[in-house]
Amino acid sequence: MSRKPALSPQDVPVASVLQQLSLTPGQADGREMSPARKRFDRLLRDLQRHRTQLHAWRDAVEQWRTRYLAEVVPLLNQRRALEIEQIHLLDNIAATVKLSKTDHAYVSDEICDLAGPLIEAGHVELKPLYERHSEIGYDEEVNASDAMMKHVIGQLYGLDPEEVDSVDSPDELFERVSARLDQAQADAEHAREQSKQRGGQQRRRRSDKKAASRQTEPPPLRELYRKLASSLHPDRASDAGDHATRTALMQRLNAAYKANDLLGLLELQAEIGLLDAQGIDAITPVRLQEYNRELDRQCKELKHQLTLHAMDFCDEYGLDLPTQPKPERLDRLLIHYKRDVSDDVDELQREMREMRALSDAQSIKRWLKLQRQRDRLMLY
Repeated sequence: MSRKPALSPQDVPVASVLQQLSLTPGQADGREMSPARKRFDRLLRDLQRHRTQLHAWRDAVEQWRTRYLAEVVPLLNQRRALEIEQIHLLDNIAATVKLSKTDHAYVSDEICDLAGPLIEAGHVELKPLYERHSEIGYDEEVNASDAMMKHVIGQLYGLDPEEVDSVDSPDELFERVSARLDQAQADAEHAREQSKQRGGQQRRRRSDKKAASRQTEPPPLRELYRKLASSLHPDRASDAGDHATRTALMQRLNAAYKANDLLGLLELQAEIGLLDAQGIDAITPVRLQEYNRELDRQCKELKHQLTLHAMDFCDEYGLDLPTQPKPERLDRLLIHYKRDVSDDVDELQREMREMRALSDAQSIKRWLKLQRQRDRLMLY
């Protein structure tokens, strides 16, 4: 006997809805859960955790961005202004003080090391100054560096030289390679899945009864969609309020079906009271295995999205971290990041005080000698 869906407007938490499907883990009659049922419950837990992490990423990144703009950007601007001032002071030293070749080379290297990243960040007004202290022009050096990086990427991934030359930048080449690797991985996973399905089909052919059962069942998403659409259709509404609720639920249903979101369909079915843990127990073993395959696909897709969130976050803020960041640790990461930038500003301010105090050629040369000695010590 079918149950009437509970269509009263409500905000059922996602976690609560999903827990309904595994709350009574198939042991009401004393039987041990099947491996497929255990896997179903485990996949639900994994998917719930991944979805929670995705929501946490969105919230954490928004909080990070707000604090970053308010607390870190002013420090970055201060650091940039100090670096530009230091570049001009070094350039003035090179132009007005008769330096040894060693000192002059050191000053020029310092200028180029400071100006290069600033030019790349948009301070093109520093390019003439950079080229005054570099053996080759800025654009020429960037092109040479890009060509070398493209060559390394090409060799690493076995690309044809013609293909490497046809790409404008190393970033574009790396994106192309990454897309191919992702596609190759997806193809390999699809091939493995197809192989598993063929193996399962061969095993099922050994049992005429199981084979016949399999052939009479439509694809899981389509079957579930039809069942829910029949229950939720607005034409079955009892009043205007019920019609509005059914319309909203149908929109969610259509969106989940269009996205091949089995988890969303199961969640909706549980939310309106048409599915619980006992209902999962009643699903045929063949259908449950199909559900597991689809849920496993969604689980891998969500894990991939989490990885992309972390990569995009690190790329946006220029973070080179030893491990993938987690949303719950972004506050601590921001504290460390802010402290590092603040330390840079303090060090630059100290250096600028020293440079502004240099009053003659002898003091400048002594200062340069100390800087070279300090740099050598930092290498060890």
